[in-house]
Amino acid sequence: MPHPITLLALGDSLTEGYGLDPDDALPAALERLLRAGGHDVTVINLGLSGDTTAGGLRRLRAWLVRNPGFGNDEGAAPHCFAMVELGANDGFMGLDPQDMEENLAAILALLAERRVPALLAGFKAEFADDPDYAEEYDALFPRLSARFGVPLWPYVLEGVWGLADLTLWDGLHPNVAGVEQMARAALPYVLGLLGNGGAPDA
Repeated sequence: MPHPITLLALGDSLTEGYGLDPDDALPAALERLLRAGGHDVTVINLGLSGDTTAGGLRRLRAWLVRNPGFGNDEGAAPHCFAMVELGANDGFMGLDPQDMEENLAAILALLAERRVPALLAGFKAEFADDPDYAEEYDALFPRLSARFGVPLWPYVLEGVWGLADLTLWDGLHPNVAGVEQMARAALPYVLGLLGNGGAPDA
């Protein structure tokens, strides 16, 4: 029998579902869309509000130790996949984009060691007052995508950021409707990942 398909969603509050019930968080919404489309995929919520890329790296290392069976055999059709959504809090804290890039690279390398195809979820420095910082920050996601050969969901909050009807009181964290929009935006990238590790069809 084929292995059940698992998608590990590693992220921060945008993955965990800050202010929402777990069933309304992005992993659950994405799982519902996948199953509605006939894809029997279990999405694991490994999101943690407030987490940085450094924290995510530490948590992934610990999670992989606890889950030694998560990974794919060489030459076999993959059944374990991952989505990496981290970096927003690094930016809000003004942390060095170079350190952030190194942490994300280490995360992608850990997944590659397990032969786990990954989707990198990007963020944009719309919060930054310094244009040089924003430029350096925004450039690291496509650079990592090219370096590791992983598909890139360019901006997780595209069409959600700052919109009162799609966010909580803070104008940043998505409400239930915002999460549903994020899940719909993510779906073609995830389907591309599950199918061949590529970007969605044009």
